[in-house]
Amino acid sequence: MIRSFVMKLFSVCVFLYVLYQATKPSGGRVETGQNENNTLYYKCWENYIGAQLYQLCMIDFIVFCTSLFFSEVVRNLLINNVKWIRARVEQPEFNIPKEILDLCYKQMIFWSAIFFSPLMSCVAVIEVIVIFYLRKLSALRNVRPPQKVVLTSQSSSMVNAVFLVSLVFVFVFVGLVIFSFKPSAACGPFRGKSSIHEPLGLALENSGGFKTYILDNLKMTAVIISIIVIVLLIIYYFKSLAASRNLTIKLLRHQIKVEHVDKQFLISFIKSQITGKPVQSGKAERDATISRMSELSGGPGGNKKKKNMTIHRYANPNMRT
Repeated sequence: MIRSFVMKLFSVCVFLYVLYQATKPSGGRVETGQNENNTLYYKCWENYIGAQLYQLCMIDFIVFCTSLFFSEVVRNLLINNVKWIRARVEQPEFNIPKEILDLCYKQMIFWSAIFFSPLMSCVAVIEVIVIFYLRKLSALRNVRPPQKVVLTSQSSSMVNAVFLVSLVFVFVFVGLVIFSFKPSAACGPFRGKSSIHEPLGLALENSGGFKTYILDNLKMTAVIISIIVIVLLIIYYFKSLAASRNLTIKLLRHQIKVEHVDKQFLISFIKSQITGKPVQSGKAERDATISRMSELSGGPGGNKKKKNMTIHRYANPNMRT
């Protein structure tokens, strides 16, 4: 899974790097004009990046539909209708890690394109819904369930880490574009500005006392230390919560095992009382069961003695009261 994720992440990063180099003031190819130094550039580079990412989304959707049709639908039809193929080819198995990586790959493209084309969010929602129902229909009819399903807290943490890494790379790309590119003069909401982040600076400058109060307080050492301490406390809280939940899971598993052993012993004892045969269980297992049952049934005063006596009677059927 990690190797496949690295390959998909590398392919998207290379594509974004090519877009970054192509739309820099010193790179690209002729589309609408040239600058004074005869350097090739795009007069409306925001539209160019958005169009390229939109094309990538559409190509990815077409490739998904084509691969789904030939690798699952056609293959399932051949397996069900052709005896020779049925004897040599197995029905495909639903691959959960592959589906997770494909979803992460699509989300990286969508996240990268939303800044340059806000309507890509609508396209992304529609495409993901269509992909979900196509995949569901194919999974119910054309593939078999996975033989090994591993859905633990560790795998969930790995999936979250995969999405976090992909989101960080998208933020790096968008941040480089925002802070190093000059807005296009012909299109876009930032035309006429010296930089994309200039409106934010103007808004802070025009905020007056609010800006002064916020920025001055954020620069104070006490505020920075307080923020760091709060973040560390939150991290420690969630880490402790995860540790306590893991401990609870271990205790519940141990309790299930103990109850299973106790039930087996009680069933054996009841059978021995009905048939008149002694309990067919090893002495060590019986003693361990008695000890665990004594610990679970122990209480204060006479109740403890009575319960211990009852357990002793279960362990020794020939004992008289």
